[in-house]
Amino acid sequence: MRHESKFAAWIRSGGNSVFVLPLGPARAPEIKFSVVPDRLLDSIIDDALAAGVNRLNGFLPEGVSIDITSVGLAAIRDQMRTTVAGRLGETGVPVNPNDPVTLATLARYAETLNGHFQRDALQLETYIWRSQDDARVRAAHAEHDDRTFAWSNPPAGGHPGEAWNCRCTAEPIIDPQNIPDGAVCDILTADRLSGVFPDADRDRLTQVAQEIDLQIVTAQLNSPERLAHFFGQVLQEVGQRMRLVESLDYRADRLGAIFSYFRRNPDEALLYGRTADQPADQEAIANRAYADRNGNGNVESGDGWRFRGRGLKQVTGRANYRAFAEEHRRMFGERIDFEADPDLLGTPRYAVRSALWFWHANDLFSLADAGINRVAADSITAVINPGTDSYGQRWENVRRLNETEVFANVCRFSVSRPRFEDAE
Repeated sequence: MRHESKFAAWIRSGGNSVFVLPLGPARAPEIKFSVVPDRLLDSIIDDALAAGVNRLNGFLPEGVSIDITSVGLAAIRDQMRTTVAGRLGETGVPVNPNDPVTLATLARYAETLNGHFQRDALQLETYIWRSQDDARVRAAHAEHDDRTFAWSNPPAGGHPGEAWNCRCTAEPIIDPQNIPDGAVCDILTADRLSGVFPDADRDRLTQVAQEIDLQIVTAQLNSPERLAHFFGQVLQEVGQRMRLVESLDYRADRLGAIFSYFRRNPDEALLYGRTADQPADQEAIANRAYADRNGNGNVESGDGWRFRGRGLKQVTGRANYRAFAEEHRRMFGERIDFEADPDLLGTPRYAVRSALWFWHANDLFSLADAGINRVAADSITAVINPGTDSYGQRWENVRRLNETEVFANVCRFSVSRPRFEDAE
């Protein structure tokens, strides 16, 4: 007996009465994607690169990473994009990076990259076959377990990463003394930053180093010269303790030299500045020094204190907090209203991002590319704080950081989140 819908029965009866169509939950039609958005596809294949890099980094000496910029990755990237895009187009559903076949493909390529880096970057000759030691490992692969193989002479079935679902990895055999020049680079860590900010809190240094690593390419800090200029300026802004919120604890006799308001109002400098008989009234100082100064957007009572300097670059003024909020989503993919919640800029993540935003928005990296010299340093200072009397000190910071080579071999890509495009 054929099933007949209510609508069909209504038509057969002549359609002389009202047909009621109940409204249920809307069901989206199945959509098959034949074109995968490039950035989403790139982010998916970058996961394989991150896995390959992180796997190998675990065997390297502490504080260094495999240098992906020393190895040609274009061919394997293009091959992976084609393979993954093909699979995503076959699934018949919106792009799903958690598709089991896609995950297996990425795992295979991650292992292929592991071997690629061992051979082409570290120039290793042998490796140890390691399986996952479970019932799903094929018998032929289990026979290879814990054996040493030469990259020039693959075992039956190929090296790890060449067979589908191998459930195996090539453990590198590394002699740290024989790592070729240029094969590895230095990771930006708290230890490295402690030489720049010796009095800073260790946890703060760790968070700052991690955030800069994640954004090192986006923010155009990917050269020793750029890093030296950037941190030379930051050191002058936040001091060796790396204060993320501006201190206005000024002596009364210094306020006039720092702020024009107190040059015009010396009596108030004595009233609010620090003396032998009183502490500085920092809130009163901020509200007077930063009251609608040079179009900084401070228009409400208390704005000077509310929008005092915060972050590695010491962003100051309501207008600058608003500008950072507007650009933060574009640059970092996160919408946050820093004008409504200015204290966020005093936390490590957003303290870093605010400085990176200013550095990038003002093309300061281009000025840094002029080299380690006084003219380049002064040109950057003139953008950051044109009226300061610290031009000489800032140049000295840059010169010293370059001389100590603290950033001489820092990786020019993000070790935590490497991308194929960063290797080009």
